[in-house]
Amino acid sequence: MVKTVLKKILPPLLIKIINKIKNRKIKNLYKRYNGEKKVLISYITSPFRIQSNAHTNNYEVVCAAKIFDELGYIVDVINYDNPISELDNYNVIYGFGDVFQKYFEGGFHAIKTIYYGAGMHVCHQNTATLKRVKDVYLKKGFWLSKSARFVEKTWSHQTTLVDGIIALGNHCCEETYRLHYDGKIVGINAPYFNSINPRSVLLNRKAGANKSYLWFGSSGLIHKGLDLCLDFFKSRPDLTLHICGHVAAEQDFNIAYRNELYQLSNIHMHGFVNINSEKFNEILENCSFVIFPSCSEGGSPSLITAVGNGALIPIITKETSVSTGYEIPIKGFSVMDLKEAIDASEKLSSEEIIRFQTLNLEYVMENNNKDTYYYNLKSAIKEILAE
Repeated sequence: MVKTVLKKILPPLLIKIINKIKNRKIKNLYKRYNGEKKVLISYITSPFRIQSNAHTNNYEVVCAAKIFDELGYIVDVINYDNPISELDNYNVIYGFGDVFQKYFEGGFHAIKTIYYGAGMHVCHQNTATLKRVKDVYLKKGFWLSKSARFVEKTWSHQTTLVDGIIALGNHCCEETYRLHYDGKIVGINAPYFNSINPRSVLLNRKAGANKSYLWFGSSGLIHKGLDLCLDFFKSRPDLTLHICGHVAAEQDFNIAYRNELYQLSNIHMHGFVNINSEKFNEILENCSFVIFPSCSEGGSPSLITAVGNGALIPIITKETSVSTGYEIPIKGFSVMDLKEAIDASEKLSSEEIIRFQTLNLEYVMENNNKDTYYYNLKSAIKEILAE
């Protein structure tokens, strides 16, 4: 939405200059002059210019750069859509984007290539997200394709020809790559940002929280199953749904679901909520469950963030590629599937809810913390480099 406003206000020449600055390559990030090896990281460059906790991908790319520096590489970084053409002096290309096709079609010397998959394979994602859009069309009579997560550039070279793939998420994410790739695949859990003391949230859980559910996600509202949540909770006024995310940005979805989003007393729209805010803490204390019926994710950092900060019990599809061992599964993408999962949550006693909240929290704190992610990513990179 911000980009759309800027395009209307700023002249085309200024936009071109801004994009050129944004896309410029970061050369020799750590000013290493004694390295014989060189890596090109193709991902995003903004985290190296402005620190941000807006998304975990900021942390993920910084980790990759630090790891290659520790391994003795001179590190260059580009945006994934940078039209770079000079690749002869690199030993490794890491990440995703245009550079992989450029390399495989350019007749360059042998370079080690590692694809970093922050989501499921694009073939799975595109099919799954469009099927969900069709589901909503059959219910509502509207094509709401802007609420999908469709990837126009498939970049198939990077998921077919590379030397190795690092896939964010559990075996469900890995399997989507295995259908199209017979090389080395290493799966690692997604990281999350811890901004709140989750044990304090657990101790201060409010009365009525056991009947309250949180949907916490980013763009692609149909892709991430918000429509299913709205369809269910509008028929259950005795249960409460809290919604956190840039929902207003998807105007067509807002029009189609205006009543559910803004007119029902048991559905609370919070918009974007800063995870460092008191409001986020308050919402977490008022919920016992986080619900996320997404059709395609890579480790689902937003879900993990809700569990890791709020000690919530996840009610999730397997396509979130998250499994704590203590989640409540959603078996499919229908309201009946959602109803079955929520029915299961209502059958839990107060003591069982506290126990499962604690077990989910402990799993995430141990397996998805930033240090563990860093260690696992470094191990995965070294493993593929050694192949």
